[in-house]
Amino acid sequence: MALETVTLGGGRFWDLEAVFQQLRGVKTVQCGYAGGHLAFPSYEAVCSGDTGHAEVVRVQFDNDVLAFEEVLEVFFKVHDAYTPANVGGQIASPLRSVIYVHSSQQRTSAREFVRQIGRMVNAKLMTEIAPCPEFYPAELEHQNFYRNHKEDTYCVEFILPKIMRSREIFKKKLAA
Repeated sequence: MALETVTLGGGRFWDLEAVFQQLRGVKTVQCGYAGGHLAFPSYEAVCSGDTGHAEVVRVQFDNDVLAFEEVLEVFFKVHDAYTPANVGGQIASPLRSVIYVHSSQQRTSAREFVRQIGRMVNAKLMTEIAPCPEFYPAELEHQNFYRNHKEDTYCVEFILPKIMRSREIFKKKLAA
């Protein structure tokens, strides 16, 4: 087993958490915050936009089962990577697109992947790629949100379609 970790942000962390929990090869997914200046931020503080943190998920996966590039493929299929980080006057939106890498190999692969997508769609992706800063786990009520609230309107309207989109991409990679 070749365990690898990457930290990703792209919209609400609940969405990414639910998508990655569905994939074979993913061992753990944890919602949290990273990239800001406030130590031990709360959900309310991050949502205010004043902390500089992004809502992120830390994904640990088995690279023998799920390649890093496949993780990135799913990531880019389920969030908007074309919106600038400056959203609604917030310089560093908590919902911005970020790939916080955990190795130089990941950084090289992520940069090349973003370049390839940009060429394919003839558009500039606004995804930040940087070494992973301090990661702060989100509060317990934000962990396993979809699993605990499948009937919630937000889950049905926003998370479920992303799960279905990821399933179309990797039918063979669904968790048993």
